[in-house]
Amino acid sequence: MTRPASRRPAPNSPRTPLPGIIRAAFAAWLAAAILVAVAGISFITSAQTQQRDGAALTSLGAVTLAVAFIIAFYALRLRTGKRSARETLTTVGMIAGIPLLFRGPALIAVGAVLLVCVLLLWLPQSSRFFQERDPKARRGLFGRRRP
Repeated sequence: MTRPASRRPAPNSPRTPLPGIIRAAFAAWLAAAILVAVAGISFITSAQTQQRDGAALTSLGAVTLAVAFIIAFYALRLRTGKRSARETLTTVGMIAGIPLLFRGPALIAVGAVLLVCVLLLWLPQSSRFFQERDPKARRGLFGRRRP
C-alpha cells in the first residue's frame, strides 16, 4: 500500500529538523546528566577519604550515578519526540530539583538547572513538537480508545 501524495512526510523522517527548543532542551538535559554524574563521582571520591559514613556516601554516589544514567538515556529519547521521555525527565527533574533548592548554595545550582530543564520541556513550542511526533490516543470515559 502506498502513501497518499497529499500527506506530510513522517515526523520521524530525517528531513524534518528538530525545533530549536528541543535542541536546547536536549543539550540542557545532557549538561544536567553530566552535572549529576560529577556529583555522584564526588560522593564516591569523598567516601574514600572519610573514615565514617563511607558506605553511605558510596551508596549515595551509586544512586546519583544511576539517576545521571536515566537522565542521559531519556535525553537521547527526547530527540525522537517520545512523550514518555518528557514525562520521565519531568518527574526526575521535579523529584530531584525541588529538594536541592533547600540544600545549600552548592546544590541550589544543580536544582535550578534541573528545574530549568523541566521548564524547557513544557514550553508551547515543545508541546507542539511532542503532539506532532507522539500524539496522545483519544480515550473515552473508561480509558477505552475512541476512533
